[in-house]
Amino acid sequence: MVKDKKVIFWIRAVVLLAVAAAVFFAGREVGAASSQPGTQSDPLVTLSYLEKRLKEGGVTSGSAGSAAFESVSLSSGEKLTLADGAEVVVVRGNGTVVGGLISLTGGEMFDNGTSVVLYADYLAAGTGCGIKATGSMKVYVKGSFSTTK
Repeated sequence: MVKDKKVIFWIRAVVLLAVAAAVFFAGREVGAASSQPGTQSDPLVTLSYLEKRLKEGGVTSGSAGSAAFESVSLSSGEKLTLADGAEVVVVRGNGTVVGGLISLTGGEMFDNGTSVVLYADYLAAGTGCGIKATGSMKVYVKGSFSTTK
């Protein structure tokens, strides 16, 4: 009887170890540990963190064209047009790129009509570039800009 309990204990231990190994390797195979932190597929930024950091960096509701980020709300169909070299960070809502924007976060070009990505920092690639809101949006803008319906 004592030998049977030891055998059962070891069988359970081996089965448990095999299941743990299978789960580990299955997770590794599907990429659970391979995603690069901070990328679009694995963002580490939360809205509250972003707003806090932007406020610390001098977010102001002052004049457009200042060196600090300014909070701007857009309604559906409204267009935000940026001056050359202006930056915009989308923190809420959906929109599409007008003209072309360079993602400083991901280092890629977003062409006309491409959907914007939340929390990415975009740089205007030229005069007349910007974002058209497809719903209500909140963005932070640094540099000169204008909004039109």
